[in-house]
Formats: sequence, structure tokens, C-alpha cells
Amino acid sequence: MENRIVKTLQNRLATRSISREALKADQIKVLMESVRLTPSCFNNQPWRYLFLESETSRIKGAETLAGGNKSWASRAPLLIVGYSQKGSDCLLPGREYHQFDLGMSAMNLMLAATEMGLVARPMAGFDPTQVRRQFNLSESDQPLVIIGVGYPSTEEDHLPDHYRGISTKTRERKSLDEIIQRV
Repeated sequence: MENRIVKTLQNRLATRSISREALKADQIKVLMESVRLTPSCFNNQPWRYLFLESETSRIKGAETLAGGNKSWASRAPLLIVGYSQKGSDCLLPGREYHQFDLGMSAMNLMLAATEMGLVARPMAGFDPTQVRRQFNLSESDQPLVIIGVGYPSTEEDHLPDHYRGISTKTRERKSLDEIIQRV
């Protein structure tokens, strides 16, 4: 049985080779709308995003990245910072539910980007304290992800050797038996 969402997930680009070509304004609006339409606990919509579109903002964003991400993500025409606050969503014992809701919105953004033929690569390798400082976020704001977005490129000269050619390899996924129990 074929499914459009599964097909989109299979087509998701995980490359670090992103063109510097600017995105179209309507593409950026689609990404914004994909975030806005995400479901959340009691419809709290706790996620917040910084779309770093200007060169100045992208440079500031790239300064917060870990070394391995800096080499490729600093070339992206759009960097997106996803953040939320613990108190802005359902408060459940032992769970940081705002993180789950932010994750769902980030996945929606990645699916929308994939549908437009774009790369949307999420990164955990960045300094959250520096992000808060660079973009005047409050101490309670928790930057959880930065996503590099752009058109895929075949150019890999800017990549460290260990990243070259990775995007042409078959993506390895765990088997269903490893991740799902049917009871």
C-alpha cells in the first residue's frame, strides 16, 4: 500500500551539501505555515522559531554552531532556530512536553521542505546559551534545534572528508522488529 507521507519520508534529503541559492519567499511562507498548523497539547502551540534570513542573522546563527556543523550549515540560505519554554505547554510529571510539541513542529517543517525539494537538516550541535545571547532570548527560552534549509547541491568541496559522499549512500534504518512491539 502506497502512502504519500511515507513516500515523502523516503525522499527526505539528509545531505550536508546545500546550495547558497536564496529560497523563494513563498517557500519560506510554506515552511512557516507548516509549523503553525502543527497539533499540540491542549493547542498550546509552545514552539517559537527564529527564521534567520538576512546575512547578518545567518552569520550570528552560524557562530553558535559546533565545528562539524559550521562547515556546511553556514552556507545555507536559511537557518531556523526552534525553541520553547517549559511553562508554555502541558506540565506533566516527569515529562518535558514542550520538547515533544516543538519536535512535531520541526518534523512538519522538514516534511514541507522535502515536498518542495529542499534540504532541511536538523542540528543538535550548537551552543544554546550563545543562541540566547545572540538573539536576545530569555533564560527560560530553550533552544532545542537549528535547522539548515536550502536547495541540495552536488558540490562537496566545503565539506570535511568524512562527510563527503555520505548523501549518496543508502540510508540505514533499523528493522521494524527492533523498534516496534506488537502486543
